Amino acid sequence: MKDANAAFGGAEDAILAIEYPEGDRIRSRKVISRSKARGSGKYPSWKMGRMIHWESPHELNAFRLLDANSAVLEFAEQPLVIKYRLDGVEHEHYPDIRVTTRQGKELWEVKTAEDAATPEVARRTALMSAALPTLGYVYRVVHAEDLGRRPRLKTVLEVLRLGRADIPAVERERLRVTFERAPNLTWGDVKRGALGAKGQYFACRLILEGAIALDLTTPILDSRPLTWRGQQADFSNPAESNQ
Repeated sequence: MKDANAAFGGAEDAILAIEYPEGDRIRSRKVISRSKARGSGKYPSWKMGRMIHWESPHELNAFRLLDANSAVLEFAEQPLVIKYRLDGVEHEHYPDIRVTTRQGKELWEVKTAEDAATPEVARRTALMSAALPTLGYVYRVVHAEDLGRRPRLKTVLEVLRLGRADIPAVERERLRVTFERAPNLTWGDVKRGALGAKGQYFACRLILEGAIALDLTTPILDSRPLTWRGQQADFSNPAESNQ
C-alpha cells in the first residue's frame, strides 16, 4: 500500500513516498533466504507472539532488547519501503525495524558506528531524520555496538529466558498482594522462594511486562530490589531505556 507523502526539502532532496506491504504480508521484503542462511534467522518474540526474522546478529540483539523493554508496545521487521531523492537520484530505503511506544512510532536502522558514519548513510540519515517526523515517524540509527553492550544484553537474555511463560490470573493477584505486604523484596528473596516455587519465572515475566521495575542495564544481584509498580513505565527513547 502506498502512502502519498509531501516531499521534504527542495527539488534535489526529498522523501517521495512510503509504501507498506500489500495484503497479508508482514514484511516489505524477504529477510531469510538460502543464500543468507548463515547470517539470518528467526527470533521467537513473546511480545509479538510470532517469529521475527533477522538478517544480522545486531538486529537479533535489537529484537531482544525491544522484547524486554516494557515501554515498547510492538515492533516489526522490514515494515515498509521509503522512496526518496538525494542529489537528483531516486533511491529506496528499507528501515530495519518499526517500533511503537505510547509516544508514537519510530523507524530504526541498525548499523555499526563505522557504517553509520559513511557519507552516503550520514546524508540519508539527515534527510530521514528531518523529513519523517512530518509523516508520523521518528528516525533513529541505532549502533550495533550499543545493542551488544554488556552487562545489559546478558541481563536481558536471562530475563527473557525465564519470563516467557504467561502467569495465571489467580497467581497474578497473589503476587500483587505479596508485593503489597512485602514491598522491599529483593532478587535474592525471590530465589529463596518468597514468591513460590516458580517465583523467578513469575518475577521475570512481570519485569518484561513492566509490572515490576528492575534496571536491566546491570547484573541481577541478590541484593537488587524489585519495585512493584503494577503498570508499564513511560520512556521517551526505547533505544536507550530498558527498565
